Amino acid sequence: MDSSSQVPMQISTSSVLLQLDQLLPLLPSGPYSPSTLSLLATLCTGLKLVGPMLERNHKDKLDTLQTLLTKICQDRDLDLVLRLQVLEVIELRTLGWKSNEGVDNYYKERFTQFEESRKKEQERKEAKASKNRDGGEKKLRENQSLSKSSVQEQVDEKEKIFVTVNGVKLFISSKSPELSASAKKFLESHFSNQSMTLPTSKMKYTRTDLLTLASSTMAREAPANWDKLAKTLPTVIQRGLSSSHTGSHSQAGGGDSATSLVSKQKISALPGNLPIIRNLRM
Repeated sequence: MDSSSQVPMQISTSSVLLQLDQLLPLLPSGPYSPSTLSLLATLCTGLKLVGPMLERNHKDKLDTLQTLLTKICQDRDLDLVLRLQVLEVIELRTLGWKSNEGVDNYYKERFTQFEESRKKEQERKEAKASKNRDGGEKKLRENQSLSKSSVQEQVDEKEKIFVTVNGVKLFISSKSPELSASAKKFLESHFSNQSMTLPTSKMKYTRTDLLTLASSTMAREAPANWDKLAKTLPTVIQRGLSSSHTGSHSQAGGGDSATSLVSKQKISALPGNLPIIRNLRM
């Protein structure tokens, strides 16, 4: 059926020709503005209806347009539905502007498929946007909940009963508020009467301890690896050991008595803190 036999009142040959004259200078090169693409879609709709009438008097313009439309069909950056509209116009003009059932059904099916795909894609984007929005709101609620929990924890901590010992909080927990208050008073009283300074060294000796160690049997025995340990002692002690050792040799005579004397002098020269060093295994 000739498509020119039915022309809607709102589409006239003059209006389509005006659109054609407007588009021809805009189509040779892209990118195309949204208004240009919208005008092209309108032109395709008009050409399907008044194409045969324009063919009689404006064939040269339609030839130029068809060359431009062929390039537009190959532009993958353009909307697929618009490219399909352009292709339909090209094919319809090739057929002498006479449509047939096979061609009409083909394009109807393709337009339906593309519209469904477009609708599904739009729905997918909307669902994703909704999910992101819901996720953002959920995250915001979680952050608000965490913030409230943190504030509540701070409030709870302030309300808890505790005793501070050397800068450390000792919390008191009981189902009985009276018992907790009593325990706090007792602990405060207990720790306030004691010096809670931590020891700076794990080993401390009183004067009595040192005298006891010096008079023990172990104080008269040289520690293991004495030659190496003696070198680590302060210089004043090393000089004392050296002079004592020299004096022992100068008094040495013959026999076991001299040897015993030297041994006693060596032992007597050992400092009282050597048992401590030996126990440390330095």
